[in-house]
Amino acid sequence: MRVLVAGLGAVGAAAAWRLAELGHEVVGFDRFAPPHAQGSTHGDSRITRLTAWEGPQYVPLVQRAFALWPELERVAGERLFVRTGGVFLAPPADRLVAGSLASALPHGLALEVLAQAQLRERWPWLTPSVGQVGFVDPAAGILFPERIVRAELARARALGATLHVDEPMLSWRAVGDGVELQTARGTYRGDRLILATGAWMPAELAALGITLQVERLTLHWFAEQPAHPFGPESAPVLVMADEDTHATAVFPALHGAIKVATHGSGEFTTAEAVERAVRPQEIASARAVLDRFLPRVAGAHLRSATCLYTNTPDGHFLVDRHPRHPQVVLGSPCNGFGFKFSAATGELLARLALEPDLPASPAWRLPATTR
Repeated sequence: MRVLVAGLGAVGAAAAWRLAELGHEVVGFDRFAPPHAQGSTHGDSRITRLTAWEGPQYVPLVQRAFALWPELERVAGERLFVRTGGVFLAPPADRLVAGSLASALPHGLALEVLAQAQLRERWPWLTPSVGQVGFVDPAAGILFPERIVRAELARARALGATLHVDEPMLSWRAVGDGVELQTARGTYRGDRLILATGAWMPAELAALGITLQVERLTLHWFAEQPAHPFGPESAPVLVMADEDTHATAVFPALHGAIKVATHGSGEFTTAEAVERAVRPQEIASARAVLDRFLPRVAGAHLRSATCLYTNTPDGHFLVDRHPRHPQVVLGSPCNGFGFKFSAATGELLARLALEPDLPASPAWRLPATTR
């Protein structure tokens, strides 16, 4: 097969890697030079976890990703994952706790649910809110997104893939059983096409009557206090629920910097029009979370950045073949929790492109109204 891959971020890079491993001809395209900071796959670190408060259907996918990261580490020759454990702070009925339990129990995953006194005993620097408990996922940890994308693309190239960076796709069309892709530099033909353009996917799906929303999020880094070490050897990744159906993640310090990331903002934009500058009140809000839950742990603000979530209407992945052109595979597995699955999701996109009889998961298919 000659497979064209449009978008070489988290899942596109993984798809290119797995396709090349299988011996297929891969031609990839990206509008920038990944890894880059214009979309969703950046920010030094991402949380991974075996439990999935989004639904138990995600557990097998993340288990497959957990098997693929060591394989990629071996060929890349560098560390791509650090296990720290994870603690999700929320009221017992909140989905961070209840949803995580619902995903863990049918799959027999290790877990703990700790009351406030138990949390304080284990992590004296942590101050949960009244009414919160802590769901503990011992398998959770940190992935390094830029390293991972770089390693996947390097492996794909080493296996013969041709990757066109700084060359955005302008259009595509079905030609018989194949596809034709147009860029400013030329026209390319292939047997299959994988569309995984992240925050640029809304235009692709609008023609099918599916509205994707691009959400602006912010990331912040604060200095680790020397008197209060907060590194991955002693601190878990943390996710704290708030009262507005959103959450905040705090990462153990890497190279002396503690990262705070908002998860959900309600501020919708486009990849082209997003405000890249971070506002003072956004930094203040991140600082307030640290002061509330982790007093005395963090020092001065170091830097901030913006990030983009691409959200599907139901909040779940969209991984399926095009309803009118089965040689085209659509991948929008984001909604703010997609990176931890990306090695396995990229592999799944590759399989959908190569295996015509492989069904897409019912949970992640296009709505029936598009067919």
